[in-house]
Amino acid sequence: MSTRMYEVYVENANSNKYICFKNQKLVHVREVSAECTRLFGEVPYERVVDYIDLERAVAARSIIVLHEEPSLRELEGFIIEKGTPLCLQEVTGKFIYFLVSEGSEVSSGDIIAYHVTSKFEVRNVKSKCEGQVAFIVDMPWEVPRKAIVVVTPSECGRVTVEKTA
Repeated sequence: MSTRMYEVYVENANSNKYICFKNQKLVHVREVSAECTRLFGEVPYERVVDYIDLERAVAARSIIVLHEEPSLRELEGFIIEKGTPLCLQEVTGKFIYFLVSEGSEVSSGDIIAYHVTSKFEVRNVKSKCEGQVAFIVDMPWEVPRKAIVVVTPSECGRVTVEKTA
């Protein structure tokens, strides 16, 4: 499985890079404009959990996830609207290897990862969720290593973002 890089944009987050919704299009912009009816600021991927209500398991703000591809003029991704219910699953282990990525469809019971325990035993991780993988937030600074898999119970809205020159 190749490693894909993702960018995350959160509605009304301060940033130096934005996605602006104007004229029925999503466009990358560097500066805030009055023409923007919705504005999403880029946040570090690991910080996306700051915009999830972990107690209620819902998106606290609208979030756009884009596959980062520098060579393309348009980027594909999906949007998770504020209030969307989420299924959260924590995975811990000395080493964690994911078999799914953002945008993957999973069913309850599917093997989504495996992890190596401190005794170097390899264990499968089965999904407790059904739906579309929205984020996989790795937290390598945690001991043992921890990651959170965030799944939306229904498919997220697909979006295309136009890059500006």
